[in-house]
Amino acid sequence: MTDTTLRRTARPLAILAALGSTLALSLALVGPASADTGDRVPKVTKLGPKSFATRGPFAVGETTLKLPPTGSAVEVWYPSRKADARGKRPSRYDVVDALPPSYQDLVPDGASVTYPSGGVRGLPVAGGRFPLVVFSHGYAGFPTQSSFLTSWLASWGFVVAAPDHPNRDLAAAMSFSASNDGDPDVKDLRRTITLMGALDRAARGRFSGHVDTALVGAVGHSAGGSAVEALAAVDKRVTTFVGLAGASVGALSDGSAGGARSKVPHQPGLLMAGTSDGIVTKDRMVAAYDRLRDPKRLVLVGGGHHAFSDLCEIGAGQGGLLAIADLLHLPVPPSFEALATDGCKPPALPPTEAWPAVRQTVVAHLRHEFGFDRSRKGLRGLVAAYPGVVSGNRTS
Repeated sequence: MTDTTLRRTARPLAILAALGSTLALSLALVGPASADTGDRVPKVTKLGPKSFATRGPFAVGETTLKLPPTGSAVEVWYPSRKADARGKRPSRYDVVDALPPSYQDLVPDGASVTYPSGGVRGLPVAGGRFPLVVFSHGYAGFPTQSSFLTSWLASWGFVVAAPDHPNRDLAAAMSFSASNDGDPDVKDLRRTITLMGALDRAARGRFSGHVDTALVGAVGHSAGGSAVEALAAVDKRVTTFVGLAGASVGALSDGSAGGARSKVPHQPGLLMAGTSDGIVTKDRMVAAYDRLRDPKRLVLVGGGHHAFSDLCEIGAGQGGLLAIADLLHLPVPPSFEALATDGCKPPALPPTEAWPAVRQTVVAHLRHEFGFDRSRKGLRGLVAAYPGVVSGNRTS
């Protein structure tokens, strides 16, 4: 296969000409790049509603950073060469690590609840520069909670950075200390963009010369969907945002509290909703969509709240998270039970059946808004391409 590059530079007409001259190629990997040649991503010439439902051509590296000034964790997935990943052990995350210390003390020695995180630790970044995507986890969540998507994005040529939100993560929620006064999660996301930009500009280091913070996508689940909309409203560095079962104005907040969540961003946005979501209902997501500025898109999938996270699949063979908590004699507040299981059981569509459509839609949206795909063909025909999964696809 010919090694061809799609470059995102300040000359969009040149990009389009390059696209037109290579229509005979179906997909090509990126090659080495320097900072002055623009971003490089996998090129797709026969763009359609299933182009990104299969894993991208990159291997995925993974590492954990510390976010100044708090030192909280930032999980990062990034493109790497398949040759560098060959024979290496894939990484897994342990939900026990996200529990409050008092709960961790109750876990028997050696017990764990692990799930694949989608990357391989310690790999070098592939040659080239890549757009940045920041990911915001949900209430009572953790940075790796949606690795089905975050690692997938990295395989398609994005650097994905997911900060922990100590104000509303699993440890805070289970210790009844969660609070969002002053939008601290939005501050976490802004600091993450700044951190990744500093690492890109550093003279040396894993991400030196590899992260393009001129192109920033913000993706979030549930409370994270609210956070990324609020982030876009106050941070001009954000190119576009994606709210998965969550949005600031109309879904999780009516804006009455003021602050970042009372503002509607000017950037183009994508909202995705589960039609059987009992936590953030479809009607609330439609209301949020109606309040967004154009251009905007709403995609409905036939799943519950966790059609957009790993949570239903973690420990599924042992009865799910709640069964594991019972086995380990961990107390679970009643209020968490619905939040932890929404979308995990019939009649909701199994999350794994929704994931291909979620991945396709998010990747296609980001690529289009970043200027890598001029056509919207990756976002059209979703209902027909995913029968029984996608039931609505509105745009304006």
